[in-house]
Amino acid sequence: MPSPDFKRSDRISDLIKVEISNILSFEVKDPRVRGITVLRVDLSSDMKNAFIFFSSDNSFNDLDTEEILAGLEKARGFIRKKLSNNLSLRRTPEIHFKEESYLST
Repeated sequence: MPSPDFKRSDRISDLIKVEISNILSFEVKDPRVRGITVLRVDLSSDMKNAFIFFSSDNSFNDLDTEEILAGLEKARGFIRKKLSNNLSLRRTPEIHFKEESYLST
C-alpha cells in the first residue's frame, strides 16, 4: 500500500536527484560541471519534465552560470540516457536545468 504522505512524483524526484548527483560526480567528464550541487528536482504533474535546480556556490571552478549551463546542456542527452539505464521507469522525463543559490536565503 503506498504511503499517504508522499506522492509517487515525490519519490521519483528523490530518486532522480540522487542519480543525477552521482552521474554528474562520477561520469560526466566536462570540467564545467565539476563541483556543482543538485539542490532539488521538481517533476511536472504528468512526470514528463524534470526541473533540476543546482547551485555552483561551493564549486571550485571560477565559471559563471552561463558556462555551467552550457556544459549541462551539452551533457543533457548523456545524463538522460544514464538516468534511463539506472532507473526502471516507463518513461524517462526530459530534463531541464535551472540555477538556484542556497547561500542567498
